[in-house]
Amino acid sequence: MGYGQLYYIKTKRRRVNKGRLFFLLVLCGFLVTVLISMRFVNVLSAIQDTSAWAKTLPAVADGEREHYLAYAVAGKSSPAVVEIALIAYHPGKQNFRVIHIPFGTLVELPDYGPVTLDRAYELAGKSGFTRSVADLLGINIHYYLEIDEDELPKTVDRVGGVKLPAHIMLGSGGDVLDLIYADGLTSSERLERRRLVLAALAARITEGNWLQKLKTLHAATPLISTNLSWRKLLMSLDSLKKFSYSETTKVLLLPGSEQILPEGSFWKANEKQLPVIVSWLDDDISSLPRAEITVEVLNGCGVKGMATLVASILQAEGFTVVRVGNADHYDYPVSMVISRVSLVDGAREVAAVIPGADMRKEEIAGSDVMVTVIIGKNYPKE
Repeated sequence: MGYGQLYYIKTKRRRVNKGRLFFLLVLCGFLVTVLISMRFVNVLSAIQDTSAWAKTLPAVADGEREHYLAYAVAGKSSPAVVEIALIAYHPGKQNFRVIHIPFGTLVELPDYGPVTLDRAYELAGKSGFTRSVADLLGINIHYYLEIDEDELPKTVDRVGGVKLPAHIMLGSGGDVLDLIYADGLTSSERLERRRLVLAALAARITEGNWLQKLKTLHAATPLISTNLSWRKLLMSLDSLKKFSYSETTKVLLLPGSEQILPEGSFWKANEKQLPVIVSWLDDDISSLPRAEITVEVLNGCGVKGMATLVASILQAEGFTVVRVGNADHYDYPVSMVISRVSLVDGAREVAAVIPGADMRKEEIAGSDVMVTVIIGKNYPKE
């Protein structure tokens, strides 16, 4: 009777390599992060308008300022334009110039004739609206940024609230529109409140690491429609944090006047002034701070107090008014902005603020002012 042989198999205990385990944990964490990021990136990619029309917007040439058409719309069933700003930005110059364009500005829309800009949006959509602004100013528009104002309250709440200057109270996102549309605000004041809210929202989006930025931007996607890629948008928002708004940004109202007709009112752009303001928008004027641009203001229209009024406007814009007085006569039909020095940068800066002004250079050796302003009969009396 045989007996089977008993075998003992000795197993070797393997020690866990802690370095390898740590590497595997890090790799797993990285893969999870990538998968989450891809989900956000796929959603964020939907921000960018890749329509055939959007692709026709011209690229920015080397050394050219980037032109952004930023506007707000309101109304879910039939969105209407409620605010328009044309922004010129040069990354190398670190400054912004902004033209505030009334949404009731009259433009010529192909196939429809004269219409207001808000009506152009209603009739021809983003493409016709954008083309109308470009044609009005005679410039290229490279990017558009549409803000759906109805989404603003929910977006503020989704990102966890925003921080506004101490003098402005905001309880929650639901209070945003009441803040913007408070009674008694001028159009410029309303624009400034929109800017403060959107700037605070931009600051909120760019907080934290890159994944946190993606998550916050994802929460803001219903608010935005643009031909910017999400990467370009995020980079642009990030770059804004480096700038002081008061030091780097200048805002002017589109020169013109309100025209009132039985069928309604509209803003009529001053065609003579448009080349001046477009030059101001894009030219590298002036590295000289406005406080260093010295001005004299002379009454050439005969309306009492007009020179004092214009002087106060120029001072509010940051210029240094040296003196106020009367011109050699009161029969100037058109306001004049005259450079008294060889460089006309200062005069061009001033001319952008004086509606309907003609600009010229008449140097005076040893002049104590850089610019002379003569108020003509065409200066708005209201």
